[in-house]
Order: sequence, then structure tokens, then C-alpha cells
Amino acid sequence: MVAYEIAVMFYGTVAGLATLLGILLMRGKQSWAIERSQYVNSFAAGLILALVFFHLMPEAADLTEIAFPIIFIGFFGFYFLENFIVIHSGSELHFHESDPCLQHSSEINGYMAFSGLAFHSFIDGIIIGVGFELGTEIGVLAAFAVIAHEVPEGVTSFALINETIPDKSFLFSLIVALVTPIGALISLTFIHNLNEELIGALLALAAGTFIYISASDLIPQTHGTHNLRIMGAFLLGAVVIILISLIS
Repeated sequence: MVAYEIAVMFYGTVAGLATLLGILLMRGKQSWAIERSQYVNSFAAGLILALVFFHLMPEAADLTEIAFPIIFIGFFGFYFLENFIVIHSGSELHFHESDPCLQHSSEINGYMAFSGLAFHSFIDGIIIGVGFELGTEIGVLAAFAVIAHEVPEGVTSFALINETIPDKSFLFSLIVALVTPIGALISLTFIHNLNEELIGALLALAAGTFIYISASDLIPQTHGTHNLRIMGAFLLGAVVIILISLIS
């Protein structure tokens, strides 16, 4: 196995472990995890958006002329799916007894939530593989962006599934965590055979989905607190991407 493949599997596995960390935090330290989730979300949003605007979008635009339409498709695609399947975290991450999400939890289809979360995690694994196909720097940056939002992903997975199908909550959440390294592994079977145009399209698609995750799920959960530390966490995430870029 070459260094490229080892890197893809390593970071895919770390991303899966990050999801597992979120699951374990939710199981053992639920209040602690919820209280600090705003900082995690803000940091992840800064990191992801810096990656999108400084790396993914320019790289995609260099590789394909239709990068920006595909970025929009990626954004709209996740918006469309999230209206029918619970894919990612948002308000569910901060639920409490008065939260309408709990009051109407019986109306949520747990299996659909599980399917959507697993699909999202699978795409994350593919993104890691595509990043490393372009080079170590973009691969590491993409991996960090994925890993950063996998902890809240794990919290969300367990929270949603536990409220709808509690007898299978840990098993299904664990599957969501495992799907990311599986996606990374599967990417190795086809990524070498793609031309630059297709790789650019995949990067653009990743950029669109990342923008949606940040704008729709992560950033809104940091509003209303007027806490400078939360904004600092956002800037820290962006700085991390810049520093990694400089040393890669």
C-alpha cells in the first residue's frame, strides 16, 4: 500500500473516530457536550469555510469550467435532501426538554435519519480520497475539515436516533461512524481513474456541501449568545487552515 493510500485510510479512520467521540460524549456527558457544542460548531465552521474559499473553490475552478454551477448544485442538493431526510445537525444538537424536536420525536422517522446521516458520512470519506488525489496539502486540509465537524455529527447521530429508535441508537450511530472510513476506502478503488474534469467536479460538489453545512447547520447554532469567544473559535478554525497551508 502506497503512502497516498495509507494517508487516505488513516484520515478516514480518524474522521470515523471523531464521530465515535461525539457519540460517546453524548452517551456519557450529554450536558457537557451540549454546553460546549457552540464552540465546536463555530471552530468547525471557520475551518470549513476557510478550506472552501482558499482551496476547494480555486482548485475546482482550475480543473473544470463548470465549477461554480456544480458548487450551487452541491449546496442545493443538501438543502433538498435535508428537507426530506435529516442529514446533519442543527437545532437537534442543542435540544432540551422544551425543544419541539423532543416533543414531536415520535413523528421523526429514525431509519430515514439514520440513512441520511450515513449517506453524509459516506460522502465525507469520498471527499478525503478526492483531496489526497490532488496532493498531500489539499488532502490534509480536506481531512481536517471533515474531522472538525464529525464530533458534532456523532452527537447528532446519537441524539436523533436515540429519540426515535433507542434500542438501536448505539449500533446505528456506530455504523454512521464506520461509514466514513468505508467511503475513504471505496474512493481508492476509482479515484485514480478519474480525469481532471471529474475531480474538479467532485471538489466543487464538496465545496457546495461544505458551504451548506456551515451556513445552515453550524453557524446558526452560534447566534444569539453575543460571545466573543465563539467568534474567536470561528477565526481560530480559519487560522488553523492557513497554518496548515503554510507548513504543508
